[in-house]
Amino acid sequence: MVRTAFTLAFHAYAFGALAYLALLAQGWKGMAWVARGLTFAGWVLHGIGLVTVLSTQRWMPSGFGQVVSLLAFLLVTVFLVVDLRARAALLGAFLSPAAVAVLVPSLWMEAPGPELTAGLRQPLLPVHIGVALAGLAVFGVATAVAGMYLVAERMLKGKRFGPFFRRVPSLELLDDLNRRLVAWGFIALSLTLLTGAWVQARLRPEMRWSAAEFAVVVAWLAFGVQLQARIFAGWRGRRVALLTMAGFGVLVASFITRYGPWVSR
Repeated sequence: MVRTAFTLAFHAYAFGALAYLALLAQGWKGMAWVARGLTFAGWVLHGIGLVTVLSTQRWMPSGFGQVVSLLAFLLVTVFLVVDLRARAALLGAFLSPAAVAVLVPSLWMEAPGPELTAGLRQPLLPVHIGVALAGLAVFGVATAVAGMYLVAERMLKGKRFGPFFRRVPSLELLDDLNRRLVAWGFIALSLTLLTGAWVQARLRPEMRWSAAEFAVVVAWLAFGVQLQARIFAGWRGRRVALLTMAGFGVLVASFITRYGPWVSR
């Protein structure tokens, strides 16, 4: 059942991604709702599969495949919420292919990782991992918004007011959406650092911080400076879009270093 749910979810996401790309290329009327319906169906099936698996593991993802599957689910969740509130369906053309790509390893790597020892079964550890992945998903959507902002701004400066430009949300809306997403992501990243410090103090107090953990701190500082600069220095637009993308790149590098299939635990 779990395998079937994940496979059906993958196909629903894939067809949803094609529908979003068709919306991007042609702007066919009604295609946005077709894409949303397919993506939502995939999200429901994906959620059923994850709940079935994680409920038998004390809600602790095990192995790289399960971690990236949960990340893909959270990425789609954040996108659906943003689309529901901001009617930014065109974001799906940027995010759906990414969700499909992220989900692929979970289909090929079904075997869970090694079972945690009794000493590692801390109640806050699943919370720490869940919050960390949720923050990464939020910043992923913020990066897609930033990318769309840069594309739209370039078209505006070049006075290329084609069909694509008319379907893109306004620069003001994209900038405000980026601000909100970065703020929520910063909260999640702060909780990630707090819970991570607590878990490490309980499990491995003698262990030094790794390069991946330092990278998360650097990203946290960068996003914090960005939010403060918005408030006190009036930063807007292209500058914060580029900083968002750079900060997300640091987080992705940290994630791969920490959770990659080659990492021994």
